[in-house]
Amino acid sequence: MPEALQLIADANWIELAFAVFIFDIPRYSLSLLSLCLLGLARRSRQSDAPIGVSISVIIPAFNGGSGLLSSLESLRRQTLPPHEVIVVDDGSTDDTRAIVEQARAAGLVDMVICHGTRCGRSAAINAAARFASGELLLTMDADTHFQPAALARLALAFRDPRVAGASCNIAISNEGSSIWTRLQSIEYLMSISAGRTILDIVGAIACLSGACSMYRRDVFVRHGGLDVGPGEDLEFSLRLRRLGYLVRFVPEAWAETAGPVGGLSLLRQRARWDRDALRIRLIMYAELGLFHRFERLPDTLQRLDFILFDLIPTLIFPFYIVYLVVLLGADAFWFIAAIYFLLAWISFFNLALAVALFGRSPSPANLGAVLIFPLYQGSYLRCARLVSYSSEIIFAASKHDDFVPPRVRRALFSGRI
Repeated sequence: MPEALQLIADANWIELAFAVFIFDIPRYSLSLLSLCLLGLARRSRQSDAPIGVSISVIIPAFNGGSGLLSSLESLRRQTLPPHEVIVVDDGSTDDTRAIVEQARAAGLVDMVICHGTRCGRSAAINAAARFASGELLLTMDADTHFQPAALARLALAFRDPRVAGASCNIAISNEGSSIWTRLQSIEYLMSISAGRTILDIVGAIACLSGACSMYRRDVFVRHGGLDVGPGEDLEFSLRLRRLGYLVRFVPEAWAETAGPVGGLSLLRQRARWDRDALRIRLIMYAELGLFHRFERLPDTLQRLDFILFDLIPTLIFPFYIVYLVVLLGADAFWFIAAIYFLLAWISFFNLALAVALFGRSPSPANLGAVLIFPLYQGSYLRCARLVSYSSEIIFAASKHDDFVPPRVRRALFSGRI
């Protein structure tokens, strides 16, 4: 290891700069340090005071019966109870329908909408929005659970009449299930809790999470609701920004959702997210350009965040590795090992800051997962993202995404929707 550290000491600034740029854990260090400096300002926004606004909750459920009752119970415990809860059974083939009817009989659900065949998440939410009567719409997954003050804190963001949408902080509910869920728990703390809090401060939030987001109902309905294609949460968030509305992230409002337990299921989830992000940003909204005429500074910042810290590092990743091998030969392995050693220490530093800022106490197993977090974040997910971006650029793979029902997908990409 001393020899490896000496390689870093002898490296030129280009090698080190690209190492920091591609293995992006130091990016979260900057976010967390900035939040430490702005901590008092962030805490001053916290409030559990009730707000006089009605909330309609919409839960689309496709074979989501297993976690639905506990999610509904978390809504009942809210300090700002929802005005109504609407569940859409989107062509489920399990016991979702029976569980929903049981919940309605118990007073946990006010309205049930049943689709005979699966229509997709967007269609389910859009259908329920037409029947909703609340001033705000909360869309959530069937396995999302909220802390008691979450809805009240989300609703506070809408005191600003310019705000059309807001999303909450997310933690992994099943973090103890596997090493993959522990790594996701650390990742969410860095990328969502810390990363989106900083982006919110500068007005650069790009995506309202599909797991739990709140919208003004009149704005949601007036502008057509969610797009039926894949990546609907990102597309609608960018649409709201283009229309001149503000979208917010509320770090004090906490929700929990289950993460993929296995490595392959995690890869499938991230491949879908990455392909959809590339298609929507680069094709639908043409965000590749560094500057767009007439756009506001926050819009430029949210685009540059994606281009500079996500797209470019991913695409140049293999070329950087080849560059190191050509330049350093056999020493390339030790150079990367030394970088990894430093990144592991940075990960512990980041986790300590995140725990202090957000009050999420890590388990001993999570502390152990920090040791391999640089490999997970900087290599595993980076390589997976590279494959996803390449498949989207070459084959337009998102057109075959099974997250959207096949008949809807065929109609969408044939131009009949």
